[in-house]
Amino acid sequence: MLYNRCSEVDEKFWLALAQADPEDIFRRTGVRRQQQAFQVPYFNRELVADLKSRRVFLADAAEEEPGFRRCLITLLYLLLVDIAALGPSISPLEIPGATMFFQKRGPHAIPSAPLEERFGRDLTGFFEVGRGLGGEIRANGDAALAFRVLPGLLVEVILWQADDEFPAQVSFTVPSQLHHFWQLDAVLGLMGVVVKELLQAASAGAA
Repeated sequence: MLYNRCSEVDEKFWLALAQADPEDIFRRTGVRRQQQAFQVPYFNRELVADLKSRRVFLADAAEEEPGFRRCLITLLYLLLVDIAALGPSISPLEIPGATMFFQKRGPHAIPSAPLEERFGRDLTGFFEVGRGLGGEIRANGDAALAFRVLPGLLVEVILWQADDEFPAQVSFTVPSQLHHFWQLDAVLGLMGVVVKELLQAASAGAA
């Protein structure tokens, strides 16, 4: 990730959001503009996208650095996504162009490895941490949780536990039509946000 801070998001997205029709955003996402800010459900918390300060922050932790990816996906969500047209869940590798874009290693790698390392032999911890983030249990793999990252924007994390023969494996699902609204680097950023939330929650629980 070349960028780390919310302030590094291109200002063109903030300018576009300030000029966007609030009724169009509400129609597409169900999120209303309140004066100079949008209050956006995020996992089991709430984000504030503040037009005046050009910051995205957690409503209950306003001074915390939200990070580049969280800010970017929030702005792209408000600007572009129509939740009624997102479609059913699929593997991100099934998205058109994904097999050329996503890599096993490097900056375009699907971020499975950190979750495999942390939860590959800890299904109980995976469920505890995930449900604390509002995850819904799904019947896939050895354990699966679906997260409403933003309203209508569902990401599922599927975990196969490590055993004596096979290493742990994690895969994701994302909405099948998300590529109509976002480029693949934003889809990758969305998965990265989910991974970061799970790892941070696990670290906080262990502290």
